[in-house]
Amino acid sequence: MRALAIIGAVIAQIGCGSPRPVETTQGPPAPLIAPRASADDVVVASVNGKPVWGSCVTVQAARGANKQAALAQCIDFELLAQRAAAHASDADVREATHTAMVSELVAQAYEAGYTQPAQFGAFWGAAYKKGIFHLRHENYRASSYVRIPVPAGAPPAAEADAKAKAETIAAAVAHETGLMGPSLQELAQAAVPGTKLDHQDVPAYRAGGLDEAYAKALFAVKDIGRASGAVRTQWGWDVIAWTDDVPTADPPEADVDAALLPGIKVAYFGHWVDDLAKSLGVHVTLDNDNIAKLEDLP
Repeated sequence: MRALAIIGAVIAQIGCGSPRPVETTQGPPAPLIAPRASADDVVVASVNGKPVWGSCVTVQAARGANKQAALAQCIDFELLAQRAAAHASDADVREATHTAMVSELVAQAYEAGYTQPAQFGAFWGAAYKKGIFHLRHENYRASSYVRIPVPAGAPPAAEADAKAKAETIAAAVAHETGLMGPSLQELAQAAVPGTKLDHQDVPAYRAGGLDEAYAKALFAVKDIGRASGAVRTQWGWDVIAWTDDVPTADPPEADVDAALLPGIKVAYFGHWVDDLAKSLGVHVTLDNDNIAKLEDLP
């Protein structure tokens, strides 16, 4: 909302050719006249003295109309434009004009104008660092484990008991396929009834983001849905199922830029608006008392 308000002020100033604020109750500064497309453009008709250009007819004909229909459409456009200008004092017309001007500015100056990384300056570099790991990365694996926890300093007997139970679980699931968290937990509990088991579904990580022993066991599993043997991690004795895979990705830089661009354009929009406001010396004053009243609106 802040961004659109600033753009509205910017457009009002551009439209009036004045650095001074314009009251929002005023209509458009003057009736608009369709512009000539080029030096070779010709007037093919006029409506109340306002030109209908040949370029309009060419565009409409390219969209499928024959020449006479295209001419009629362009004359209709000019009639509608003059009718809208005559109603410029209507509140709904002013609002629609204001909204259309904002939309056109954003479409032409921002959406179509910001298409290359260099145009975003340092903002692109920061956003690139945050987003690149989603697009270019080594193999990630998701997993699920059951664990017999072994507290630090536990006696050898507790260590041996935990290891034996983990090996019993591993043997019970060794030939299972399609294992996921719930099925692993159910089979493990059945293998060692009455034993308290820790369990967690772990999202996809690269090997370097996991406990070293855990990662070594997980990445040694041959197929998704199969489980490892008993493995000692820093928390206890684990049996680990490989539940999902994110393959290694190394797209070319052009593909990375294309994938990051939509999100970065959304994030950069507020900065772009602020730069517009600064360049035109726009000053925004907030009425905090009235803003607070918005919370009471239905």
